[in-house]
Amino acid sequence: MTIKRRLFISNILMIVIPVCISLIIAFVGVALLFQVSKQDKQGPFYTGYDDLIQLSTKLLEDSRDGNQEQTTRKIEDILQRDGLSLVIYSSTKSLFSFGLLEGGQTDKLLQAIWAMDGEGFASVKDQEVYAEQLRVGGRAYTVCIFSTATNYDNGKVTPAMVTFIIVITLGIIATIILTNQFLTRFVFKRIKQPLDTLAEGVHQIRDGNLDVRIHYENKDEFAPVCEDFNDMALRLKESQRLIQKQDESRRELLAGISHDLRSPLTSVRAYSEGLLDGVATTPESQKKYIHMIKTKAEDIDRMVGKIFLFSKMDLGDYPYEPEVLEVNQELLSLIKATAEEYREKGLDVIIAALAQDVHIFADPAQLSSIFFNILENSWKYKMKERVQVTIRTEVKGSDMFIYLEDNGPGVPENALDKLFDVFYRSDPSRNNPTKGSGLGLAITAKAVSRMGGSIHAKPSLEGGLCIIIQLPVLDKGANYDKNINH
Repeated sequence: MTIKRRLFISNILMIVIPVCISLIIAFVGVALLFQVSKQDKQGPFYTGYDDLIQLSTKLLEDSRDGNQEQTTRKIEDILQRDGLSLVIYSSTKSLFSFGLLEGGQTDKLLQAIWAMDGEGFASVKDQEVYAEQLRVGGRAYTVCIFSTATNYDNGKVTPAMVTFIIVITLGIIATIILTNQFLTRFVFKRIKQPLDTLAEGVHQIRDGNLDVRIHYENKDEFAPVCEDFNDMALRLKESQRLIQKQDESRRELLAGISHDLRSPLTSVRAYSEGLLDGVATTPESQKKYIHMIKTKAEDIDRMVGKIFLFSKMDLGDYPYEPEVLEVNQELLSLIKATAEEYREKGLDVIIAALAQDVHIFADPAQLSSIFFNILENSWKYKMKERVQVTIRTEVKGSDMFIYLEDNGPGVPENALDKLFDVFYRSDPSRNNPTKGSGLGLAITAKAVSRMGGSIHAKPSLEGGLCIIIQLPVLDKGANYDKNINH
């Protein structure tokens, strides 16, 4: 049951329950008040009429025998003692009358009695009458007992009335309190439990436990809140992982820059000191020293350029001018321009199979840089005289896959996931910085990501490294804005 429905039922019950219980208390109170009032009225009119009715019956029976004097005296004694009057009627004709005062309210009382067929109770102002029918000897008689209503305390608050008011008041108060207690447990128990669960989850996250999850099975308003909490915890954990990874990358970047700049700077310093100290005494040795200084300066310049390029790509501040490209044409142009140079270096580039008529939306300069960095990586880390790189492409669904596979030394399985990290080399000691800065594949991964694709590596079947690039394929006939920045 939802909280909204519980609140609705609670509001209805808050009205209905007190009203119903108050009505029950009032009914019982009125009944008790009537009983108390009846008991408070201990006058003769309420206590003596049974005896008078019995004596009236005996009087009618004795009147047939002419022996009613004793009964008459008994009736007169009771009437005189209690201040009552009595009349016995046959139809509307008076047979016996004891102390009845004519006129006043008597006629009105008798009219009321006859209107009730000779039985009942009636009162007018301060007089009242009780009438009851008798059958004696097969004939019907009406006995009327008159009295003055002297037992009413008009305008006064009686103990019974005070008791009634106290009972009603206490009953209503108790009903409201009990109803509130019940409805509080009925409604707020279902609110307090999920709130406590959420609070506990928040405290867990505050204390650093981002693995906490809330398992809430009820289908109410708290269900989406708990789902959002779990999603928030998952996002926080992912954010924390990314922050830690960024911090680690930043530290590696600083360490890599420091290490890779220190080596050429140390060489520049050593050759400069050699020149200043006169170690190079001949023109040939001096020229060699100067050439080494120039070479190391160029290495530093290339490294700083790559660092600057990676930083701008990481910030999204690097120029990106995409256009519609035919992949086969771009690959063939690159191979035609570089194949001979790489062949002289001991790297053979072979086109195995290309998917036909496949177009992508990318920056041609960055696409060429991607292929160039991968080929450079295969050449720099080759450990034998000749290495072969095989290139093939295929289309699966709406994506194109480009495979660049070499038969070089390969990369350990545990290093594949870190291959595209900044300043990462599979040689953890980094004692051979001449083979690369560790930025080429990181820049490649940034460029591929900017084109809306992905890149990963796996061992090749020939024992080397296979790099797989996945790029989205353009729909034929679609128009693309060249100014779009992916």
